Amino acid sequence: MTSSFKSNSGERRDRRTVTKVDQKSRPVAPWVSRMREQWVSETVSETVSETVKAANCLFGAVVGPGGSTVKEIQDKYNIRVRIPRKGSKDEPIVVEGKNKTKVKEAVLHIRSLIDQEERRQVNNTPVTQIIYIPKALHGKIIGLQGQNIRYFTQTFKIHITVPKKTEKSNQITITGLADRVEEGVGSLLSLVNSFPQ
Repeated sequence: MTSSFKSNSGERRDRRTVTKVDQKSRPVAPWVSRMREQWVSETVSETVSETVKAANCLFGAVVGPGGSTVKEIQDKYNIRVRIPRKGSKDEPIVVEGKNKTKVKEAVLHIRSLIDQEERRQVNNTPVTQIIYIPKALHGKIIGLQGQNIRYFTQTFKIHITVPKKTEKSNQITITGLADRVEEGVGSLLSLVNSFPQ
């Protein structure tokens, strides 16, 4: 409803009347309420979050050089990854997003990165194996001017410690990466078995 009046200066102004509608007094059609609920659920959807537990020394595989890996994961899956600070104990990596499927895919991706890093660290951790060979065969294992020992250390990239002549120990210590030590021990035992007894 609009009415107009003239002010003292001769201008014509509109006077509008505002009517308030009481929301409680008007019933809402069922289809309108369904649409409203759907709109609310789409715009105010809950954030889905999952955690990935791992040792802090493995977080570097998820972060990547300069944070490049974590940025790539966040962009690829349209999620957010929160990684605990260095030195924090027993805090998991948190993956958050709106889409539950994308969050689960990102978690699987992160777990695979952590598993790869775990395997890499295990494979790069030196191990020590001790074998017992009679003292009488130690000289043959060393070989003429150390040629047998040199062959093993260079071929298998392992370190072999044979006790000195003055020691009464039968213990030979082999140190290196797990797979190399295993190969070296097998080859060393084959050499020992080839000696006439």
